[in-house]
Amino acid sequence: MDTTDRHAGNVLLLRVGMLSLLIALVLAWCLIFVGLMRLDFAVATFHHVDKLLSAHLDFLMMTMLLLGFYAVKKPIAAYARIPMAIGSITNPLCFLIESVYPEHPPGWFVPFAMTSVTLTTIGYGMASIIILRWTLRE
Repeated sequence: MDTTDRHAGNVLLLRVGMLSLLIALVLAWCLIFVGLMRLDFAVATFHHVDKLLSAHLDFLMMTMLLLGFYAVKKPIAAYARIPMAIGSITNPLCFLIESVYPEHPPGWFVPFAMTSVTLTTIGYGMASIIILRWTLRE
């Protein structure tokens, strides 16, 4: 990995962070459509407003985490960077999926959620170890 790269090889984190922020902004409007304006299409789409709020907040949190790791400018290996990117979208997406189903989500949801949590844990865990080790070097 070229350490002279202005993104330190982590441009994927920046791109996914911006995508996550844009999704969070759309979900903020969805919350307004459901909670304040009570628009029929929004009320019919989102059955669990608390889960919609959780999705919105989780997308914002993932945005902050991705931008924080990007801002360090330490190259993060692909084996950590890619699961971080995938998990940063799929983890909040789990809340969004739960918000649109009136009862329980479909059968594929549990394996999807478990895969998402696993990828997120691996990605952020490995990236944290990489940066922690980097800070301990003289």
